Amino acid sequence: MMFEYCTLDNGVRVVLVPMAGVESVAVGVYVETGSRYETKEINGISHFLEHMAFKGTKKLPTRKDTSRLEALGAIQNAWTDVDGTAYWCKIPADKWREGLEVAKELALYPIIPEKDLEIERGVILEEMRRRDDRPDELVSEELMKLVFAGNGLGRTTLGEEEVIKTVKRDDFVEYHDRQYVSTRVVVVIAGKVQGAGFRAQVEEWFGPAERAKGKDFERWEDWQKEARVQIKHKELAAQAHIELAVPGVRSDDPRRFALSLLTAHLGQGLSSRLFEELREKQGVCYAVHAGEARWPDCGVWSVYAGLNIDKLEKAVTGILAEMQKVKTIKLTDKELAAAKEKIRGPLLFSAENPVNQMEWYAHQVLDGKKEILTHEQAIGKVMIVDAEDIRKVAQSIFSSQKLNLAIVGPVEVARGEKLKELLKL
Repeated sequence: MMFEYCTLDNGVRVVLVPMAGVESVAVGVYVETGSRYETKEINGISHFLEHMAFKGTKKLPTRKDTSRLEALGAIQNAWTDVDGTAYWCKIPADKWREGLEVAKELALYPIIPEKDLEIERGVILEEMRRRDDRPDELVSEELMKLVFAGNGLGRTTLGEEEVIKTVKRDDFVEYHDRQYVSTRVVVVIAGKVQGAGFRAQVEEWFGPAERAKGKDFERWEDWQKEARVQIKHKELAAQAHIELAVPGVRSDDPRRFALSLLTAHLGQGLSSRLFEELREKQGVCYAVHAGEARWPDCGVWSVYAGLNIDKLEKAVTGILAEMQKVKTIKLTDKELAAAKEKIRGPLLFSAENPVNQMEWYAHQVLDGKKEILTHEQAIGKVMIVDAEDIRKVAQSIFSSQKLNLAIVGPVEVARGEKLKELLKL
């Protein structure tokens, strides 16, 4: 599937993705800013600002106005992550202009009403309390704090409670003026995209903005010399949630395709090596899976497990044993083929949905990739990886001194020292 990518004179990046056989359009306005762009003093403002945008804009002054797309049959939402913020909708193709206008207004022209600011503080504080009731989410946050200590990646997207309670309207205005600027904006439209009207409308609405750069994030430098353990004590009826991680690869690293296959083989689905060994054969955990995240300067590769605290040491040892195996033993032809299909299938499914297409291209552009791949091209990259490529990437990132273990549950700090002794590959 072909796509059109261009940059307006002021730096706004635009991607148009025509899709055959669909009657809808996914429209997204993405901004290259998130929690890793924040300082400690305003940690959480990116997510808070996303909420406040829906309270009103210059052209759509009320909450009722900003949510009017639902009456046109649209699915409308927004999200904030460590490295990006998005305002998007999926809408019948004949209403694409209305969808783009609302997304544009939310991203570029929020009025941030003072009266709604106090109300929304309470909403976000409740969102934090919900997060605190989800130990699987908490352990991921603890892991990021551990791996990326001292860097913006170690800050949470929801932010710190004290910041949410005290941040002022002027802080939002200053942050928006600094970060929501032309060279950080990406407009993506995917689906029934036909004719030059799309390009002309994007140029009209996004082209006049003055060219500006905004503040970039602080790049991460890896200073880790030994394995680390971090425990967040929480009473969970003898349950523990753990995440074991190593630094991964950058978003443009050519090894990323081999690492994706390694992740699929070790920890994706009921047939994965970790699930079969730790849950089905040993019964040491009720949930286990592997995953990864990548950014322009770094990445993280991790294994999550939920288990009884009495089996904590056995689970950690079991995960490490499987990691060690892939460093020394190449996947068989059957295992390699299965891992490739685990990647190929979801990519094919994703390509059928305009929202997924929109997100696919938006993330590549936000990451600043020089080579933007279609789904078909990415599948092609995956299919040429061999077993030795996978073993090499395992050998390059699975290192004893780079291991990080985060734990949430009724686990005493003293036990962490004993667990640290197990962190060897």
